[in-house]
Amino acid sequence: MKKIFNVILAIGIILAGLSGYLFYDANKFKQEAVYTQGEVTELHFKRGEKGSSGSWAPEVTFNDSSGKQWVFRSSVSSSKYHNLLGESVGVIYSRDNPGEAIIDDAISLYAMAAVLGFISAVFMLIGFIGVLITFRGGNKKRLKHNGKPVQAEIVDVVLNDSIEINGRSPWRIICQWHDSQSGKIYVFKSENIFYDPNPYIKNNKITVYVALNDFKKYYVDLSILPEKA
Repeated sequence: MKKIFNVILAIGIILAGLSGYLFYDANKFKQEAVYTQGEVTELHFKRGEKGSSGSWAPEVTFNDSSGKQWVFRSSVSSSKYHNLLGESVGVIYSRDNPGEAIIDDAISLYAMAAVLGFISAVFMLIGFIGVLITFRGGNKKRLKHNGKPVQAEIVDVVLNDSIEINGRSPWRIICQWHDSQSGKIYVFKSENIFYDPNPYIKNNKITVYVALNDFKKYYVDLSILPEKA
């Protein structure tokens, strides 16, 4: 499972890089291109999917600096273009190849980069959360295998108000352990429990696995509780 989330995260990073390159390339093209005015001479309708209203791709006619006329069809379609027929629009074109032209607006310049940026953000979020969950799961296994088990005293069972799902917050067990060697008292908090554990706590002791060199790394063993269906 961890490999799958790593792949998803890697895809997100690659798409983010591609999105950044497209933003850079669009800005570079705008800086080096020649600006002029053109006229929208035709609109090409693109039917939307599953009930959406569809979009329009303008066909624009313009003259380059030598007076030669060029016609291009926007590679980007948008519902915002539906009233542009006969209207004047800004056009930027390549100095060396006037046939390489686009409408001078944010949609034409950055739409593809923005779409890829959004997709990359989704992939990276899913991948990051997945990697974090699997890392915590692996860390839990390592602590149970290599950590020091201590018997902590349950001092409270509280709602974690910082999280709310469907109007309900999960519970956490708060426990403490006195380290006789250092004389310090350590307080531990369990993972979130998505039901009230109070009826299932039979005594005030619970096992906590702590890292040998760092008691801030720990895992409260909730095996004393039944699994949630």
